[in-house]
Amino acid sequence: MEMMRVGGLASGMDIDKLVNDLMKAERAPLNKLYQKKQIFEWQRDAYREINKKLADFDQYLFDHFTLSSTFYQKTATSSNEAAVSVKALGSSYDSTNTITVSQLAMAATGVSGEVGNASLATKLSEKGLAAETKITIVALQANGVYKEEELTFSPNDTIADVVKKLNQSSLNINAIFDDGSKKLGISARATGTLDSTDVDKAEVYVKTATGDDIFATIFGFGIGNDQNGNSGVTSLANGGKNAKFTLNGLEMERQSNTFTINGIEYTLKAVTSTPVTVASSTDMDAMISKIEEFVKKYNELIGALNDKIREKRYRDYPPLTDEQKKEMTEKQVELWEEKAKSGLLRGDSIILTGLSQMRRDLYSRVDGIGSNGIDTLSELGITTTSEISSGGKLVINYDKLRKALESDVDKVAKTLTQNGVVSKDPNTGQVTSDTRGIVQRLRDTMKGMMTNIEKKAGKPTYTENQYSLGLQLRDVEDRISDVQRHLQDIESRYWRQFTAMEQAIQRANQQSAFLMGQFGRGM
Repeated sequence: MEMMRVGGLASGMDIDKLVNDLMKAERAPLNKLYQKKQIFEWQRDAYREINKKLADFDQYLFDHFTLSSTFYQKTATSSNEAAVSVKALGSSYDSTNTITVSQLAMAATGVSGEVGNASLATKLSEKGLAAETKITIVALQANGVYKEEELTFSPNDTIADVVKKLNQSSLNINAIFDDGSKKLGISARATGTLDSTDVDKAEVYVKTATGDDIFATIFGFGIGNDQNGNSGVTSLANGGKNAKFTLNGLEMERQSNTFTINGIEYTLKAVTSTPVTVASSTDMDAMISKIEEFVKKYNELIGALNDKIREKRYRDYPPLTDEQKKEMTEKQVELWEEKAKSGLLRGDSIILTGLSQMRRDLYSRVDGIGSNGIDTLSELGITTTSEISSGGKLVINYDKLRKALESDVDKVAKTLTQNGVVSKDPNTGQVTSDTRGIVQRLRDTMKGMMTNIEKKAGKPTYTENQYSLGLQLRDVEDRISDVQRHLQDIESRYWRQFTAMEQAIQRANQQSAFLMGQFGRGM
């Protein structure tokens, strides 16, 4: 049970203030623990921010340089863009081709008979449908495969409902009903046909109907042949055509007007009377821009890392206590904490070791490429700046880089993007060869750094038991709890002492009053 506190009624002293003043000195060790905890938290957050920068750069390298095909920049041109447009993909070869287009790919279409005295609002029951019917429709898809789906129609459905169900099906077909002509039009969204015979096959047709086939009985679509040439099905759309063209003398067909051959994406737009020349080549300027972007992002990363390990530590600016913050303006607190947070990673061994390894990654020779003098970054014209203060930032000799690309673009690509392994002597453990390209080496080093930082500072999903700073934080929190309990005991002791004093003074006052009363009666 908590002791009753007497607050200076007898002595006239401000006991609350006296206890608070006494406790300020007692709380000094607690404040130091809170400051220590704050430093650990700031340090943890600083490490995690470094890890985010490393992860962002790693993702950039993965997206743009992991595969040689993502590094290569190609360009393609057409002598007649109105008939054939082209786009070079990363896997294209330097080449010159001729193409003549004899037929464009077209989608299959079909038009129903006239549905007399009908509109979109007309119910199927008004046109003779007496019971629910299930109809399985088959349609040719863009991947060259026929797909089927069962649709259900009821007497209460309107013609608008029929159109909606066809359009919203998974069959990839378009349907429209024209109130003027009273006809239903259906077309496949995919162009082309699989028909290689003279038999006119339907690309969209009714396969089966459980009940009335409304497309035959109500809409009056004609009878045709299915995909296998079997007759007797209701043909909803036919007449699809493949694109036909001659490429470098070779006659070809494609189901779509857009297709890729040897890394060049062709889009056919019109039939041609004369051959169209298509040329594909390596886009040197684009590749130089890509390398320039890599250097820029690398420099930004190591600049940020160097700033952290060189940042000045202001030991005269410890974290502020809550009481201190109350006595300062918001701007003063901000400026103070800016200095208090500075230098928390100064000289950090994880970052220093990682930076050192990254520099070795950049300038070690890439094995397995072969002779020709293009297997190091410096041979591509990329070196470190001569300024020591820059901390190893890269600079580009553009003339040397362009010359290397023009000399052997494949070896430039391999130097940067080659996948490889590190081989070591089984007896000495020394590296005998390293066939990893520059990018893979950097990514491996950064992953090692991130793993070490996670061991030190964890991730947001980690508990405090899973990383070393977390264990230190937990230890400080335990010590804070111990000190807080100790301070509660001290504060209680102070109050007991002052309460005892107040009670003694009160008893003395009562006795004095009693004696004065006795003397007064005796007189």
